[in-house]
Amino acid sequence: MPDVNEPSTGRVLVLGGQGVLGTAIAGAFGAAGWTSVRAGRRPDSGADFRLVDLDEPDTLERALDGVDLVVSTVPDERLVAERHVLSRGGVLINVSAMRASAVARLRRVPGQPRGTVLMNAGIAPGLTNLLAADLLADHPEADEVELVFTVSAKSAVGPAGSRFAHRALTTEWRHQTTVVPLPEPFGRRRCVGFAEADNGWLGAVADGRAVSPYLCISEHRVHSALLAFNSAGIIARLPRSAFVGATGSAAGPPGSLGAEPVAHWVAVRRRGACLAARTLRCRGDYRSAAAGTVLFARSLAPGAGSWPAGVLVPEEAFTIGELRSALAESDIVVVDEQ
Repeated sequence: MPDVNEPSTGRVLVLGGQGVLGTAIAGAFGAAGWTSVRAGRRPDSGADFRLVDLDEPDTLERALDGVDLVVSTVPDERLVAERHVLSRGGVLINVSAMRASAVARLRRVPGQPRGTVLMNAGIAPGLTNLLAADLLADHPEADEVELVFTVSAKSAVGPAGSRFAHRALTTEWRHQTTVVPLPEPFGRRRCVGFAEADNGWLGAVADGRAVSPYLCISEHRVHSALLAFNSAGIIARLPRSAFVGATGSAAGPPGSLGAEPVAHWVAVRRRGACLAARTLRCRGDYRSAAAGTVLFARSLAPGAGSWPAGVLVPEEAFTIGELRSALAESDIVVVDEQ
């Protein structure tokens, strides 16, 4: 693969650029030397803004003129932008939280693809997939992959993020729980099952193994309340308003985002015994997702290398070893736990 440490710049169109994550990503690309163009459905007088309504594909076509890369933070189940890039050509990185089935649906789109679409390209899922793939390569005897996604109730969460969290937790009346020895400041915690139907977004990485995804909220009081709702079998009744964090509006540039601790846990097990575990640690979920997106873009942008047309997921394009040093430069580190 191309050297992700080599700078790569160009013109990037950020779909969902008026939201929390989209604003962060546009700012991160701008700081890295790219020309960032934000796109959204609400009128905006900014010189860096383009009006794009995915219900009106012509607005997308006009916004794509002169663009080297598209980044989508929009969890559009119709996959309008992704389908358009596949048929038209170009490169799109999707960092939105979508159902795992979106990849399979996109791969069933008829016709020969002309563009490249990278799906599930966030921190979790995304980099967590690379950790799982690496651990399973070292321990092929494992029969289970365990994941814990850590979040803070104080982090900035926009409408898309709150919808994602609400769906992932309220599809069951009661989720399985387990105790995991997370690093500080989380510590040893009982975690609650999360988005089990999406199988941790691991897809082919799991290769038929059991996948056990969990959630841990850093604030003890909030997490205890979540566990209580789960234990009572009424977690499905939680309103979506319960999943809005520190702000429901768009954040400012990356520097204004939160710096809450993140320690996503990935472990491989055999017959219940832990064979190995690693954490992906960073400060600020959205801040780090923006930095990771820029890192993926260095490799995928036109001129950075040759990538096949079609639909990719991170584990088909990268390994954690190839990205590790570049991630560390963005304060995203991989730690061996056991």
